[in-house]
Amino acid sequence: MNNKYFENALSGFVFDMAAGNAIRHLADKGYTVKRIKNSLGYPVPFEKIQETVWNYFLSEKILLDTEPGSKPMQDKITYTEKINKYGRKSFCGTVTRQQDYREILWEVTEYNKENKQNFFHYISEKCNKHEEKEAYISCDFGIIQNKDLEKFHEITSVLGQRQQEYITGLPWPCRRVYHRLDLQMQEIAGVLYEKGLYSGNCYFTRTCEKIIF
Repeated sequence: MNNKYFENALSGFVFDMAAGNAIRHLADKGYTVKRIKNSLGYPVPFEKIQETVWNYFLSEKILLDTEPGSKPMQDKITYTEKINKYGRKSFCGTVTRQQDYREILWEVTEYNKENKQNFFHYISEKCNKHEEKEAYISCDFGIIQNKDLEKFHEITSVLGQRQQEYITGLPWPCRRVYHRLDLQMQEIAGVLYEKGLYSGNCYFTRTCEKIIF
């Protein structure tokens, strides 16, 4: 069992050295998973590239698996020193749960299509007033893909080729996740909303705005 654990750990280390850095670099440059696979000079399973990109996006907070502004709990270990009757020191750890950042109290509004010229322009204007890392959009692609594959195909069919590759290349879980509202996601959401194929929430953390559409 120990040998197997060592082999798995070594395999993961070798992969990360050989391919992981290259995959993350290409993902940073905006490559889709399909394009990353075609760009690597050595064979890497498509699913491994998906996993690497997804985990990298989570670590960089390009993707969030909890609603923006929520309070994820973290374990904090506090150590106290103890001295026994022989003068020997020891340390005792106490685990406490704490929040890692403040919870946002959202100002919730609903997007009214009748009063706005265009959804894409609307969210683009909002994003222009914020840093990219301050804006997120909810994504239910994994839920739809799992429960209604025909609708998922309909959603991806109205997108451009690169947009299709981006959405279909990520291993969306069967739950709502949140993607940074970069230009690509603005364009994807704009197309899908105008086609009646997208609904969800936009979040702007600096101004504490949550927009339902």
